[in-house]
Amino acid sequence: MEINQPRLIEHVRRFLYDQLYPDSNLPSCDISLNACPTFLGKVSVFLSAVATYYAPSDPCGIGGMHREHIRATPSWRRGPARYDCVFVNSHPELEGMRGLDVVRVLLLFSFTFKGITYPCALVRWFSIIGEERDEDTGMWMVQPAVTEDGLPEVSVIHLDCVFRAAHLLPIYGETQIPNNVSHHNSLDAFVGFYVNKYADHHAFEIAY
Repeated sequence: MEINQPRLIEHVRRFLYDQLYPDSNLPSCDISLNACPTFLGKVSVFLSAVATYYAPSDPCGIGGMHREHIRATPSWRRGPARYDCVFVNSHPELEGMRGLDVVRVLLLFSFTFKGITYPCALVRWFSIIGEERDEDTGMWMVQPAVTEDGLPEVSVIHLDCVFRAAHLLPIYGETQIPNNVSHHNSLDAFVGFYVNKYADHHAFEIAY
């Protein structure tokens, strides 16, 4: 299957560096690619993954357990592509959105390196806009993150970091929305988004 990710191996090598040297003073993004482990193996690509999480205060789940599918597929139900957004548990010591990041899943895959299998996701990062939630909506705002070179900030993460799905709402400006914008391409058409804490009961609890 054509995955259209020419820098995937580079991202995998930097991911492996972070996995193998978690106590390094420098993260993989700050070192030369030549210092990262060499990977020449195969990857297995998947079109979806299942997130299972505990939401004890949500009466809709059996015993508080919930599960949902996260999709990264070039065609959803024989239609356009679908690349879902998720919450990443980046700083578990912090509460709410201060401990979470939002990313868009571009690829779900796994590979084996030195006998260890790594279930992974290639993701596009979002960065938080401002220091606090929007005063009018009570929701945090995010925008697609870019590198110092102005390129999309993309990396490989371990699936263990993924918490659950995230729902983003476009931040509408004063200009008219083009007719070709739909739910299929809205994540590519807008420059800023609200993190929708009203998507469901559990989202309201964590995205504060």
